[in-house]
Amino acid sequence: MSSTFAFPSPVGGVSLPSDLGSSVFFVLLHASLLPVLVWRISNSNSRAILSMSSMIGILERMIIFSLRSVQSHDDALRVRKGLLIYVQSTLGGTYIWIAMDVVTLARCLMVNSTKGPITQDTPHNDPSASPFSTEAPPSSTSHFVNGDVSVDQPRNRKFYRRFTDFWRLLYFAAAIPGIIAGIRYYSSTTNPTTADYVMALRYASSGIALLCNIFSAGVVAWIATNIPGIRRGQIIYLLAILACGASTAIYRLAFMYNRATSFTSTAPGSGNTAAEKAAFYIFHILSDWGAIALMLVPNVRRWFNTGLLGDYRSSDPPHELAAQELVKTRTNNNAV
Repeated sequence: MSSTFAFPSPVGGVSLPSDLGSSVFFVLLHASLLPVLVWRISNSNSRAILSMSSMIGILERMIIFSLRSVQSHDDALRVRKGLLIYVQSTLGGTYIWIAMDVVTLARCLMVNSTKGPITQDTPHNDPSASPFSTEAPPSSTSHFVNGDVSVDQPRNRKFYRRFTDFWRLLYFAAAIPGIIAGIRYYSSTTNPTTADYVMALRYASSGIALLCNIFSAGVVAWIATNIPGIRRGQIIYLLAILACGASTAIYRLAFMYNRATSFTSTAPGSGNTAAEKAAFYIFHILSDWGAIALMLVPNVRRWFNTGLLGDYRSSDPPHELAAQELVKTRTNNNAV
């Protein structure tokens, strides 16, 4: 398909005959994570809702590169409207959703750091009834993973929850323009105004995503220096995921100024030269795969004490508030 004007080049170009081998390789590379994913989901000790983003990411990439392997030898399928929209939309979203999981993990670290000591009045038979751990009911050995907290800190806990809600919204601000740009991408090849609109949306999405990752790295660094008991490995792990997302965002920002007049053009800037394909595979696809692998291989449920759902509450439930008041009253009485 050719156009009378230059439209935004597709990220990753289109699949040409030379892309068959790399497409098959990336299908197999993502499939290699499926046994880990199945194990995480089937094992109650490692099952966590955080696996959903990784599971979707694996399946999306396997679908994309399976399609690209077919497209590499099918001229009509190579420029099919629906497939172009699907590929451009999913490529622009996966790295953002994975980076959002860092917010969930950081929230568990921060909220767990505010949970105080065990009281005899706290129910021991209901994990959801405990203010002392995201996952487990309080016990003498597992009330807090990252260190001892002598005083329960409900105010800090409330602040951390509100702050991470806002933090997560920043990533939605990056994801929404990318989704719209992907949906409107094919229209950009027939309308110059739409082409400029899509170009601006793609820049906005990747630019905001990069700023979000930089901001997230700053927050993680603050956690490391201001919250006691946080393990160095947890901080390095979160920063590694953010680095993978930053690699993808930087690559996209560096590439997206390019325009082409044909999907199958092999001119510089089309996304179809050997160097451009190599950069796409290394700095975009491998970076995304690295982030997915980091989310799956370690047992994040146990390491970050996330429980099945993570810290999903907006506030402590009433029975926990009552327990906090009881502890406060006893502390005041002991002081007297």
